Amino acid sequence: MYLNYISRAQWKYFRHLLQMRHMRLLAGKHTNLTARLPLQGVSLPAFAAEGPLQRRLYSFESDDPMDATITRSSSDLDPLLKRLAEAPTIDSVLDVMINNAMQHTHIVEGISILWQHYQGVDQPDRSALTERLLQSILPLLEPHINQLDVDELSRTYLYLRKMHIPNCNPAVEAVLMRALLLVNNQVDKDNPVPLTALSRLSVGINLERDFFTPLVCRNFVHYLENHIAQCRSEEQVRLLSTCLFQLHMIVDEELLNSFKLKVIQLIDENVLSHETPKALLKVIHMLNIPVWSQEHTQLIRKIMLVLEPCIPQLDPGDLKSVCRTFLHHQEPAELASSLKESSEKLLKEEASADALSCLVPFATPLERDKYTQRFRELLHSEEAWLLPNASGHFFSVLRALKIADLKFCNTYWSGVVRELDSCAEEQTHLRFLRHCQRYMNFNNNLGGTYRHFEVEKKLSHMCMSAMEEDISGRLPTKFARLAAFVLAYGHTPFSWKKFPNVLLSKLLAMAPQLDINECFLLSRGMQIACELRFRQHLPSLASMQLATMDNVLISCAERHLARADEEPLSASDLSMIVRTLSHRKSLKNTVVYNKSLSLYKSLHCKDLSSRVVRDMAYNFNASQFLVPELLESMFGYISEQHKHVTGDTVEKVLTCSYNLGYTPTSLEVLEHASEVLIRDFDQMSGLAIVQACLALCFYKSIPEELINRIFCVKFIQRIEDEIQVCYSKATYPERVLNLVMQLNRTVCLDLPEANVPWFQQNYIEAQMSKRPLQSTAFSKDVKELLEKILKDKNHFRCNHTTPYGYQIDFVIHFDRDRKPIPAPPVEATMLDRITKVAILLLRLDSFCENDLTALRGPESLKMKHLEMMGYKVLQINEHDWNSKYMAAPGAKANYLKCLLQISN
Repeated sequence: MYLNYISRAQWKYFRHLLQMRHMRLLAGKHTNLTARLPLQGVSLPAFAAEGPLQRRLYSFESDDPMDATITRSSSDLDPLLKRLAEAPTIDSVLDVMINNAMQHTHIVEGISILWQHYQGVDQPDRSALTERLLQSILPLLEPHINQLDVDELSRTYLYLRKMHIPNCNPAVEAVLMRALLLVNNQVDKDNPVPLTALSRLSVGINLERDFFTPLVCRNFVHYLENHIAQCRSEEQVRLLSTCLFQLHMIVDEELLNSFKLKVIQLIDENVLSHETPKALLKVIHMLNIPVWSQEHTQLIRKIMLVLEPCIPQLDPGDLKSVCRTFLHHQEPAELASSLKESSEKLLKEEASADALSCLVPFATPLERDKYTQRFRELLHSEEAWLLPNASGHFFSVLRALKIADLKFCNTYWSGVVRELDSCAEEQTHLRFLRHCQRYMNFNNNLGGTYRHFEVEKKLSHMCMSAMEEDISGRLPTKFARLAAFVLAYGHTPFSWKKFPNVLLSKLLAMAPQLDINECFLLSRGMQIACELRFRQHLPSLASMQLATMDNVLISCAERHLARADEEPLSASDLSMIVRTLSHRKSLKNTVVYNKSLSLYKSLHCKDLSSRVVRDMAYNFNASQFLVPELLESMFGYISEQHKHVTGDTVEKVLTCSYNLGYTPTSLEVLEHASEVLIRDFDQMSGLAIVQACLALCFYKSIPEELINRIFCVKFIQRIEDEIQVCYSKATYPERVLNLVMQLNRTVCLDLPEANVPWFQQNYIEAQMSKRPLQSTAFSKDVKELLEKILKDKNHFRCNHTTPYGYQIDFVIHFDRDRKPIPAPPVEATMLDRITKVAILLLRLDSFCENDLTALRGPESLKMKHLEMMGYKVLQINEHDWNSKYMAAPGAKANYLKCLLQISN
């Protein structure tokens, strides 16, 4: 039975709710809600048996960092504390603790010092210390637990957990329960729980995800409200950021906004500045949580600009964090140069995949050869693979470098297989799902041409095992990720003809619970399956199953769109729904797909960001859907934030608007766009530069500096070098060369004063020889009628190519008396009293998807250029040609006569 009838929750922790009856420690309305406690092992009533608990008053101004040792005014007079502090090794600390009569302060201090030693030793010594703690120190701690205050309890609990003492240990369990008891009992009292204690507890409770945090930490929020109101220092900001990060699932919008306002206030007062990078980086880390990162782009940008002066002095870990934040948000652009320089310096000092992954995205296309060689060295280094999250960092480099060399790809994915086989933690909390998502993304980048069957089989079997045997198979958020990979690559019984039955049954059961992101993942898996496994032949059984899954996606999309009436969808959510449906060709003509696109018209973008703008540009390009209001909002964002946005973001907006034929209301934004392109010229790919400049030519707004930088030997050589190292040899070279031809043609025709020569004739002739002309029913129909009307097939020319490479479906020459004449043998721009008529057949994709009167940019540009070359341009719309009105006898012939102004 699937638990789909219960509200969406962390199902893994559902069984722990049954243990709540063991957690009621005191009479009253406060209940301590931990989640993983053995039924025996701790005498809980002992806490309440010793009478009233002694409380201490705490100051909000404490500067005690999380990892600091205890400091007391009497510490200098206590010989045991002094001996502990001076003990040089782990063994000496343990000897002092075991061989002396220890008070509770001594034990807490000793555990703190052991934690400091723990961080500086290798894994075997760490494991040995953990065993010594279990055997010798925890028995010393148990009798003193009732004497510890909440600050000492939180310190003890956090350090024991970081030294891998399990929560099920009776002493650790008792420490946590005592701490939670003190926290919960002071909710309605004036004595605040120190921020340091809340921070340590929230971190310790979330380690290894043994608890359902909303239950255990539900009363923490009360204290956070007070601490935010009284926040005055850098240290308090740091600790509050840690708490909000760990407790984000129970933090509401009001609490988060109050913290953001406090951070802005402290920045304005210069309490937070480039001299306090640790606190600001903690704030960024908290704001970057995926569930709300898109809502905080403005504040993140503000903080990163504050950090700019100290970037060269940042610690390696902090520098990597800033780099990843920049790459995620794609702004502010002012930091790009400094981050690149600092990352280059970091790579010289630290030869790791982590450091290389930070630098490669900033590399110019011509620098990639150098970093590819460095990547090769690290990829074959066993030491590099042993570093934390090495496979993730290697993958980031592999994608950023756009490597298509099969040797690199095979070496990386073989390393992933070894990691899956050797690391038992990959199964814990489904960590292997990271590799599933990476493989799907990587396969997409290579156009479905790469397969590593060993990693596919390994991951598919792990996914199926989790779906069938683990409770995570009943969690929609986990199930969607597991199922997407199995759908995409199979490797299950009868995978050549169908999908697993258990997958379909669970999908149907969980359909009412699937959220927007989960539907997106499932549709992506279905898309890969159809392109990869069933490209040549789709078995009937698999086809029926796909139809069923299509219906599930449709019903989910309808449910998500229906909620938009009460709670408007964000731009990113709506973009994800559109992409979910566009993955399946069978869903592109559905009512729900058109409805989701129509919602763009009513979408109000308050807090745009570079990522949101790029997502919308991608969707509008892919769907050819025109929403002038949103395109204007995107241009407005470029205009307002032109100092912060990158050239790649500007290019995506320009290309989108050009393809849709939209012109911004103000030409000032095009000036800002040109400035950004000039600024980032060396960092952008040749393809992106050419596409952006083509759009600027369409608007007649390309500056002379850009023209000079493109039409020179250096840039043409740069294009050729990029083609040599590109990873998509099948499509990229032709695509970029064709765009260079279009840009050359546009500049020659629209900007003759630039004196750019036409140098693409050989390319056009070569392309014509490679592409056979393909006639359609539409063109055949028009040709037959023209022969009847003109009475001589020599009076018109089919599929004519102009000197600048434009293809014209039909060309007719009329004399001064409006009579058709045979076409002259040589193309001429102006013919004495002869009219050249170009008939263009406009297919459905020549117009925007939602407006059959809105001609797209490339078609508009073609018409304008043909008119400049002396043609009178006439259009025949495929939609009109095949309409019911045209189906009447003689209607099409009369339409052509009227169009050509022929009376007989």
